[in-house]
Amino acid sequence: MISAVILAAGASTRMGRPKQLLQLGRKTMLEHVIDHVAQAGVGEIILVLGAHREQIERSIASYPVSCVFNPHFASGQGSSVAAGAAAVDQAAGGILFMVGDQPLIPTEFIDRVVAAYRRSDALIVRPANGMPTVFDISLRAELEQLSGDTGGRQLMDKYRDRMLIVPGCPEAGCSPGTSLDVDTEEDYRRVLAYWDEERE
Repeated sequence: MISAVILAAGASTRMGRPKQLLQLGRKTMLEHVIDHVAQAGVGEIILVLGAHREQIERSIASYPVSCVFNPHFASGQGSSVAAGAAAVDQAAGGILFMVGDQPLIPTEFIDRVVAAYRRSDALIVRPANGMPTVFDISLRAELEQLSGDTGGRQLMDKYRDRMLIVPGCPEAGCSPGTSLDVDTEEDYRRVLAYWDEERE
């Protein structure tokens, strides 16, 4: 079983408002991420929250996710990775990490990364441009020790020889805007533009 962890604990400091709750069509950005992950071949979805916890929990109350609060979210993404890794089911064979501000990554691409992990003996599988990334469950204890703002990059450096890098978007046939993340208002406008363009 692959467990999915969506990192959505950030304070959205550069945005100035909760970016997880920004609208994209009829849903928020985070709802789109959850939808895409839920349709992929994963056994559970863990949502790591920090800032704006109550607002976000209300917005996704109807979704099949388990929420975990990271009280150390301000220290950086590493603590959220650790919190998510600690919360996954004991039956998990791998952990898929996503971020809550990349709403254009499609289910098909998530499935492709998961399939690459299942076919390989790699400890880490990731696309060339970042997310989603799968870590083998044997790295769970090390993931739980992460802190600071480096996320899983420490382990990617450590296990470089056991890491498989797969084509990212748009090389894999996805829209050029697929891997965009949202940190600023300008980023949000770019994502909105791609969203509208794909629906024309």
